[in-house]
Parts: sequence; C-alpha cells; structure tokens
Amino acid sequence: MILNVDLSTRLQAQYARLRTWISELDERLSLRYGDRYDKIKQQLNGANNWYKKTKSEAERTNTIPLEQRQEKALGEFGKTGAATARKEGVVKQRLKELWHTITNT
Repeated sequence: MILNVDLSTRLQAQYARLRTWISELDERLSLRYGDRYDKIKQQLNGANNWYKKTKSEAERTNTIPLEQRQEKALGEFGKTGAATARKEGVVKQRLKELWHTITNT
C-alpha cells in the first residue's frame, strides 16, 4: 500500500512537471511563430474534434467509417461494371451486325 501511494505521488509530480514544460513550450512557440502557430493549433484542434466526433459516431452506430466508404465504393464499382458490360454487349452486337453486312455483300 505504501508503494502505491509513493508511486502515485511520484506520477502526480511528474505529471505536474510535464504540464509545466508543455505550457512553457506552448508559450515559446507562440512567441516565436505568432499567428502561424495559432493557426496550426486551431487546425489540430479541428482535426481532433473531427476525430472524436467520427469515433463516437462509429461507436454509436457500431460501424467503421472506412468500411462504410469501402462498401459504397464497391457498390459504385459494381454499377459501373454492370453498365460497362451492357455497353460491351451492345458494341459486340453492332460489330456482329456490321460483320454480317460486310461478309454478305
């Protein structure tokens, strides 16, 4: 039990040091790069928010967005393949007709 309390205290102290270091680094980067750094932070926050939203949505619906996109793409490929096969059949039929008209005359 004493070991757990000691470890917990050490981890809390280390965490506090890391938070202080991150805060100082953030301040230095902000001073050095100004608006560019702020824009990058905003973009990262936007990406983080998008990720959290997408993740919670996927957990809620019990689906994976990548799998949804893959299924949609496969469906579209299937439709395209079917349309291509129909057109190929039409082209073959026209070529047969053309061949018969050439060979019969």
